[in-house]
Amino acid sequence: MTAVPAPTTGPAATVHTPPAASRGTVVVLAGRGEHARVYDRLGRRLAVDGYTVVVPGTMEPDREPDGIRAAFTAHPDGARVLLGADRGAVRAWAHAAARPDGVDALVLAGLPLAAGQGDPGDREGELDLRTQCPVHRALLADDPAFGWGALDQALPARPAALPDVPTLLLHGAADRVAPLAPVRELARAAPQAALAVVEGGVHDVLNDRFHRSVAARLVLFVEEIGKGARIVDDPNGAADPAAAVPQAQPARGRSRRAAPLHVSARLDYALRTVAALPADARAEPVRCESVARTRGIPLNSLVNIMVDLRRAGLVRSRRGCEGGYWLARPAAEITVADVVRAVESEVAAVPDGPGTEVWHDLGRAVTDFLEHRVLDHAPDPLEDP
Repeated sequence: MTAVPAPTTGPAATVHTPPAASRGTVVVLAGRGEHARVYDRLGRRLAVDGYTVVVPGTMEPDREPDGIRAAFTAHPDGARVLLGADRGAVRAWAHAAARPDGVDALVLAGLPLAAGQGDPGDREGELDLRTQCPVHRALLADDPAFGWGALDQALPARPAALPDVPTLLLHGAADRVAPLAPVRELARAAPQAALAVVEGGVHDVLNDRFHRSVAARLVLFVEEIGKGARIVDDPNGAADPAAAVPQAQPARGRSRRAAPLHVSARLDYALRTVAALPADARAEPVRCESVARTRGIPLNSLVNIMVDLRRAGLVRSRRGCEGGYWLARPAAEITVADVVRAVESEVAAVPDGPGTEVWHDLGRAVTDFLEHRVLDHAPDPLEDP
């Protein structure tokens, strides 16, 4: 069994090395208020996938180019990928623009191109702006080295255009610190750039609640740069494996919405959750840990789902050692559509356009069915049919 690679940490940098030969090196420039250890989770994940990850410590602007160059020189195997988050994204962009021969690819996460909300008011507000991941929120809250209140700090000047190197832009659709619209415009104007938007994601997209999906997208990009690996949809179903595959086009919205019917893992988890909760206030409340264990739900996902269910008025909670969750009203008064709206915002999403009338009819039929399907009549997702 391969051991998970451990980081090597010095006073100014963190280095995560893979257990075998490195497939490439990713140098990460942190954002405002952050330091190298904030990216330990990302570093571990990419190292398991075979990449060396270097997160330099704080460097003076005039010494940063030498520091980045030294990091790549110390780890010369494979592709050289420069990744920046927030202010680090601006710095990474500037470095690659000035020295395009020094990097093979550029990744810009949470790139701040327009003024957003810089002053969160308090620490809880800043956490809300940065991340929805409960694990990362707890890490920042307990981190004495984290720089609170840094999101209103000035940003360095950015170049006029992206460098002529493959560039991946990672951004949260709900980012209030760095609005998405100008990033979309930048991506449209640059044929060498691809934009990946995380629906519901906030500013620290690399450490937000969908960090695993973001890391997976990053690995796909780096594999394409370093090894030429490409995975594209084949809408024509070509039988000839030697047939040319057309250039993949950016997706318009979530791919699941292109299908007439799809149940997301998040909705499946939510239905498992409500099936596990008692409605009787005299019953003992059920803790998240118990639901996660008995229903096979990742605890981090469950915590976020509980927030949505509570906000929608479907569950209530009690704090403390004897705390936990109940249904907020009898199961006979909660429909499956209520749960869908709580975690997905809408029951059916059908794109407009020619030939979509049948899918709109199907969407209305599905909505009507789920509006009349109450939880005490809905099958438990974990029970055998």
